[in-house]
Amino acid sequence: MKSPPSFLVIVLTIALYCNVVHCFNDADWDAASSRARSFVSQLTLEERVSLVTGLGWYGGKCVGNIAPIQRLNFKGLCLMDSPVGVRGTDFVTVFPSQMNAAMTWNRSLIYERSAAMCREFRGKGAHIALAPMLNMARAPAAGRNWEGFGADPWLAGEAAVYSVQGLQSCGVIATPKHWVGNEQEHFRTLQTTNMDDRTLHEVYGWPFLRAVQAGAALVMGSYYQLNGTCACEN
Repeated sequence: MKSPPSFLVIVLTIALYCNVVHCFNDADWDAASSRARSFVSQLTLEERVSLVTGLGWYGGKCVGNIAPIQRLNFKGLCLMDSPVGVRGTDFVTVFPSQMNAAMTWNRSLIYERSAAMCREFRGKGAHIALAPMLNMARAPAAGRNWEGFGADPWLAGEAAVYSVQGLQSCGVIATPKHWVGNEQEHFRTLQTTNMDDRTLHEVYGWPFLRAVQAGAALVMGSYYQLNGTCACEN
């Protein structure tokens, strides 16, 4: 049989990750990838399309939803905001903002904050937490600066590490966002962030690098263009 498309294998690898705690080493990822390849090989074309398309904004109980495939006992995936806790539901906590967490310069507190968020996301049935937010607070009127860790890339990178590890400590998937240059909320789908390669690597990209090094299983793309090209198109 022809090998399944790599992007589908990746999606299913992430799905299987939901049941694995501390899946940070190569052996764990290899095992999950093997299970994913076996699963994907059983899917019809329609089921493969469903996996990578989703149900749209609030097309189910969550902000984002991937439909179940009942015949294979795949229960679907729930993707849920936000960087301060589970969005739009009851009996959950509004946690201190990432900006406030960064001001502590305390790795342990940043980790414990995210670990507590993990327990609430899991308790509400969310598989994927759409957090942390890693854009830089370079524009004072950007609109969402409070969601991030501030304008210092080193601080944001360290906070990203402990936030990802905390969020994934109980089997929830962290989703660092928005890659990359998503620096203003107003007209966010119409703007372009322009920067040279060194600036990208040393400032805007650094927190994302640290998040991936910490084991982040997903990354959300930017609504912006980067140097004139839509970030999610490149």
